[in-house]
Amino acid sequence: MTTSSGSAPQRARLTSLEQITEHLRDSPQPFFYVSRSATNLLGLDRWVGAFHYITLRDSWDGAHPRAFAPTNVPALEPRGNINIVNWLLGNEQVQQYIAAHTPAGLRPKLVIAMFDEETEALCASLGYELAMPRVALRKSLDSKIMTTRLGNEAGAPSVPNVLTTITGWEDLRAQAEAAGLGDSLVVQLPYGDSGRTTYFVASREDFDRVASEITGPQIKVMRRINHLPLAVEAVITEQATVTGPVLREITGHPELTAYQGGWAGSELYPALLSDDARARTLALVERFCARLASEGYRGILEVSVLLDTDTDEVYLGELNPRISGSSSHSNLTPGDTTLPLFAYHVLQYSDVDFALDLARIQEQRAAALDGETWSTLVIQYPGPGVDRVLEAPRTGRYRVLDDGARLEFIAPDLDWQALSDPDEVFWMRAVGEGEVRGRGLDIGMLVTRTRSQEAHYALTPRTKRLIPAVQSLYRGKTVPLPQVYWRAGVRKLRELSRRSA
Repeated sequence: MTTSSGSAPQRARLTSLEQITEHLRDSPQPFFYVSRSATNLLGLDRWVGAFHYITLRDSWDGAHPRAFAPTNVPALEPRGNINIVNWLLGNEQVQQYIAAHTPAGLRPKLVIAMFDEETEALCASLGYELAMPRVALRKSLDSKIMTTRLGNEAGAPSVPNVLTTITGWEDLRAQAEAAGLGDSLVVQLPYGDSGRTTYFVASREDFDRVASEITGPQIKVMRRINHLPLAVEAVITEQATVTGPVLREITGHPELTAYQGGWAGSELYPALLSDDARARTLALVERFCARLASEGYRGILEVSVLLDTDTDEVYLGELNPRISGSSSHSNLTPGDTTLPLFAYHVLQYSDVDFALDLARIQEQRAAALDGETWSTLVIQYPGPGVDRVLEAPRTGRYRVLDDGARLEFIAPDLDWQALSDPDEVFWMRAVGEGEVRGRGLDIGMLVTRTRSQEAHYALTPRTKRLIPAVQSLYRGKTVPLPQVYWRAGVRKLRELSRRSA
């Protein structure tokens, strides 16, 4: 359709929060979240009328009307988030599902957490729009070295550090001393996930254990501080940056993760921060996001922040330029009174003109989460070996018995948005019957309405009981394998376990 002058018609501009909410609910434009599990964006379909989940396995046993999982996943399933996504995109059943749920004249839009150049090429060849920042930009910004530099430019400084290369222990100590970093150091490689390339070095013995990893490449060497690990998700749009709640990260607990310093969830509770510390944290994130916007970044991201508990200084930590583990919290909408954070990412990629009343949005989001307590715990299989799952707990609500020692299934549920009772929890299953578990593999997420950590980081006694209570709901057949095979990684173990079965 054209106007009388022959020019294309102007698109309607969404100028109020009510108009934005109505558009997201009623628009026929489909968005498909492609991932191993739907966990991070679960509940978004309450607000985005044409939002779908495409996953490797069905966590709901066919009960979710907006979720799809192919039935022809091979026995030796793809491993690694990116490989899983690319396999799904190449799957004929998935392609048929996307086609069947895309109205004529519209192009499917895909949102994905982890992807690469192959993913971009697959989307282009299939006629899909990847509604995410480009791989090249994400890779550039994902570097801890680049994050530090951009943060400095934005007035969002990191913990005192030096960006450098080292030749050995003596060189590391000399550079740390010259920079005034002290004797206890944190050394990071430019890229890493869930703490897997972060090393704590306070002695020659510490150094020798990781020397082959950190000698030679560019690294970030930081002073080790006593800190509160925080995380904030945000969405950078053409109009403004919308920030999510300030969360306390759950990291490094061996009951949850096999990786030293590894991320295993987050929690939100009223006494987490003072109003002043929260305001300074959000201001730092907003300054940093403004700098990222000038680099062309648009959409969802997560910023980790370190609050020095000795000095009360707030420091920039790391950048995750993607959908992250914090998304589960950022998209909470208690009482259905406010848009989930990721809705603004969808809005940014919806090909509509809009204006944001940022003050009202933030006020509404703050009111919805005021006084709320939530924890998300990502639970890994503790090992030590590999087993094939014979029984697995259903996705849904469970009643907490014996102060966390036992869990009783109440009812299946699609998501945890309506969870309100501290004596109930929600289990989101990631590994089900017939699949294989290896040490360090995420088996699911437990969502509770209680805190998971004490003030000084230790897991609460109730949380320590809940974790084995979840594990006890699984039953598996152990496949003993020589220790040498373990070094080949989980994928090789899965292959070997099936041969042994």
